Amino acid sequence: MSTLVVKNLPEQLHERLKAQAQQHHRSITKEAIALIEQGLLAPRATASHGDAPPLPPLVRLPGGPLTAEWIEAAIADGRS
Repeated sequence: MSTLVVKNLPEQLHERLKAQAQQHHRSITKEAIALIEQGLLAPRATASHGDAPPLPPLVRLPGGPLTAEWIEAAIADGRS
């Protein structure tokens, strides 16, 4: 079995982990392992962080994808 060392763990986070471990009748180490497993095995709705909604489907433009040059030209055209 491998060893994981966590340095500079904030004291408040350690206290929360300790309290949760006590609620689940586990050691802090076992609780940390359980939380890591949950986080790694849980299906992800999106590739983004947090509770962000999934992205809408891609829209295909008739003229093809926009390029940086086209966008810059459109911006310049709007300024003239």
